[in-house]
Amino acid sequence: MCSKLQALSSRIKQASSNGKWREVLSCYSEIQTSGTQLNDPFLFPIVFKACAKLSWLPQGRCIHAGLYKRGFESFVSVGNSVTDFYTKCGDLCSATRAFDSMTSRDSVSWNVVVFGFLDHGFEEEGLWWFWKSRVWGFEPNVSTLVLVIHAYRNLRWYVDGEKIHTFMIRTGFCGVSSVKNSMLSLYGECDSLSARKLFDEMSERDVISWSVMIRSYVRSQEPVRGLKLFREMVREAKTELDSVTVTSVLKGCAVLEDVNMGRSVHGFSIRKGFVLGDVFVRNSLIDMYSKGFDVDSAIRVFDETTCRNIVSWNSILAGFVHNQRYEEALKMFGLMRKEAVEVDEVTLVSLLQVCKFFEQPLPCKSVQCVMIRHGYESNEVALSSLIDAYTSCCLVDYARTVFESMAYKDVVSCSTMISGLARSGRPYEAISIFCEMKDKPNAITLVNLLDACSVSADLKKSKWAHGIAIRRGLATADISVDTSIVDAYAKCGAIEVARRAFDLVPSRNVVSWTVIISAYAINGLPERALASLEEMKREGYTPNAVTYLAVLSACNHGGLIKQGLMIFKSMVEDHNKKPSLQHYSCLVDMLSRAGEIDTAMELIKNLPEDMRPGASAWGSILSGCRNRLKNGMITTEALAEVLRLEPLCSSGYLLASSVFAAEKSWEDVASMRRLVKERNVLVVAGYSTVLEGTMSRRFLAGEKLNQSDCEINNVVQSLHRCLTLENTMEWI
Repeated sequence: MCSKLQALSSRIKQASSNGKWREVLSCYSEIQTSGTQLNDPFLFPIVFKACAKLSWLPQGRCIHAGLYKRGFESFVSVGNSVTDFYTKCGDLCSATRAFDSMTSRDSVSWNVVVFGFLDHGFEEEGLWWFWKSRVWGFEPNVSTLVLVIHAYRNLRWYVDGEKIHTFMIRTGFCGVSSVKNSMLSLYGECDSLSARKLFDEMSERDVISWSVMIRSYVRSQEPVRGLKLFREMVREAKTELDSVTVTSVLKGCAVLEDVNMGRSVHGFSIRKGFVLGDVFVRNSLIDMYSKGFDVDSAIRVFDETTCRNIVSWNSILAGFVHNQRYEEALKMFGLMRKEAVEVDEVTLVSLLQVCKFFEQPLPCKSVQCVMIRHGYESNEVALSSLIDAYTSCCLVDYARTVFESMAYKDVVSCSTMISGLARSGRPYEAISIFCEMKDKPNAITLVNLLDACSVSADLKKSKWAHGIAIRRGLATADISVDTSIVDAYAKCGAIEVARRAFDLVPSRNVVSWTVIISAYAINGLPERALASLEEMKREGYTPNAVTYLAVLSACNHGGLIKQGLMIFKSMVEDHNKKPSLQHYSCLVDMLSRAGEIDTAMELIKNLPEDMRPGASAWGSILSGCRNRLKNGMITTEALAEVLRLEPLCSSGYLLASSVFAAEKSWEDVASMRRLVKERNVLVVAGYSTVLEGTMSRRFLAGEKLNQSDCEINNVVQSLHRCLTLENTMEWI
């Protein structure tokens, strides 16, 4: 019997060394059934290791019960193996009880329990056990310390994580590359300067060190430094690159929209063999080419990818959306469904971006149905995109219903709803959403709130929003918020307040200068707009296309035709800026207002080949015909183009009616009204907003005032009499 026990014990050890865990447990079972007591405590760790490898929790519990009866738990190695078995099987409660029942513990005991909690994602509990072990004076091993650093990184407890760096220096773990790389990764997510300092101190750097540092720069919006470090890595040629490094570099190229550098990395990846079988590299290439506006190259990479996953499909779909190739995006989604690829929230967000472009209600509703079928009706990211799409398609009430159905309204969904309501001309509803927010608003929320205030033209509301920005520490700290404050005051007519707000902006950029120029333009101060343009140039800022558009608009509405033409010429010849259709349309409007209808028509006829005049340009011609009583061929051609380009927009019909009325062509006026009815065109009435007490009051064109508004009615009649008298004096 003794010889048989020895033989089975030897077989257990042999099977363990060969990784034959079922044989280990089979031999142990044979010992138990033979009625022989296993008295060698050093075999039990092997048996528990086999149970852990096979995830046989019930069998392990039975063996543990037998040990407990015979008192083998007093052996530290046995107690450690039992605790390790329970942690590996995910039964952390039993692992904790086994650990607590141990009469004596060593560093392995503490490492097992700390590692177990951290490895199963219970990071806070694992860190508590780690610091408890430190109080008892036990040292962690390398694996445990790496997991501790990862836990601090995942929890974003960066300040507490720095204490581990001190511990590493004291205990000599700084010489271990895996520990140092983990610490580098922690710094890389919170402080690229500290990460670079640690990186420079490393005497030996492996591929992980380089990859972590490059990724840190890309993540902290310093992709130029990341690519520079990559070049340095290639020049040294001491470390062999891997696919993780290439993926990080391609991400940097995507952020910079640097397709040339991306192509070089692509060629390098082909030579190294990363592109052939690594789907992560291929997905990064698709993303890089898409964001670099070379979507054709992205399509080629996608077509060559045989091992596609959902990220591959989402990347090419997002690429089509980013490059405004919406019809191709729809075709790609159709192919995706044909190949039975399951959609996720990223797919739905891209589809909703396509719906926004087409501004069609039905596709938005269809995507919402897809969301419900695939269980994304509670996904906050997808719902926020759905709200955005509905508001863009003028389905604000649908968007509001989706918003109200959300169990938790985070800052993103609230910001999206505020923005949608502001765009749809419902600013006070947008402001009420902000007041009901539970989360702390961020810069984007404040920008959308200020946009709502500017739509309301309510100066008090704008000052209120400005006060919130100051209290939240976002005023003078975030350039987008500062710029929105200036814009809100300008659109409320408080141009001097807008200028003071602009002067308080600590770090101006081209956008902030463009906003103040536009502010002067919309408030009828073209000379000050031109002066601001010169001031902008003196401070070293180069005007962009939007800046020039704001200046041209100022000249247009201020009647500064000569200056406007000179600025347009300077933009093209001196600053090499290619005019867009908006610039040409503004120029056409400027000439039409000045009565230069023939010159404006000549400009339209001689537009670049890649441009076609839009409804706004032809509308300007039509408006000019009304002001100068032009008729004939020009009026007919302009009217035909306006109605062709925007058949369902009421402004073209109203403008045409006013032109015909000025010419006393009453039959044509009646014809326009008949067309409006036949085509079911929704006529949007013009309105003015006046601040009455604490509320903005809207007065619609043609609206009949109530008898209670007799005082207002008297003022309106007086204004009409003044205008009539002024017109009479002009004729005299």
